[in-house]
Amino acid sequence: MLCRNHVDVSENVRRCTRCGTPFCSDCLVDIQGHPYCAVCKSEQLMDVRSGVDRSQLQLAGNGKRFAAVFIDNLISFVPFYALFLVAMFANTRATGGPSPFIFLLYIPMFVAPLLYEGLMLQMKDGQTLGKMAMKVRVVRPDGSPLSSGQAWGRAAMRMVLGCIWIGDYIPAFFTKEKTTLHDMIAGTRVIET
Repeated sequence: MLCRNHVDVSENVRRCTRCGTPFCSDCLVDIQGHPYCAVCKSEQLMDVRSGVDRSQLQLAGNGKRFAAVFIDNLISFVPFYALFLVAMFANTRATGGPSPFIFLLYIPMFVAPLLYEGLMLQMKDGQTLGKMAMKVRVVRPDGSPLSSGQAWGRAAMRMVLGCIWIGDYIPAFFTKEKTTLHDMIAGTRVIET
């Protein structure tokens, strides 16, 4: 990650809490323990003076989160599952029984959701189509945009923890920040947009 103002600086680069743009330590100022760039510093100081606390994230409710996951599952699982069933039925009719190669179609059923979520979170500022529809976004705990590693790590953890789906989501009902297991591992939060 390179500083936006000093393209030759890559050490001690952090993202501005407000805009998420990467800057070096010379370009950032800390206000209440959070780094801000020159442009966002003025806005943050006005918020502090007026008593507005934008450092508190407006966390998304569990209902919206489940609805977003449902929409994303319809988009990423249903087409591949339907294709799998059609291919399985056609293969069974043609060969008189299931062919061992038909199970290769399981691969896209597991890879497609991972690619869909990872790419969407990375490219669309922490949102998938389901999250866009429900007006929620995945961010870092300080509210800044996700890194590429967090986007892909979160998507991978959702796939790995998919086998214990209920267990993955139980902490969201009991934690203060409504974090699931995959949120805890990836270091993310889901907020209202």
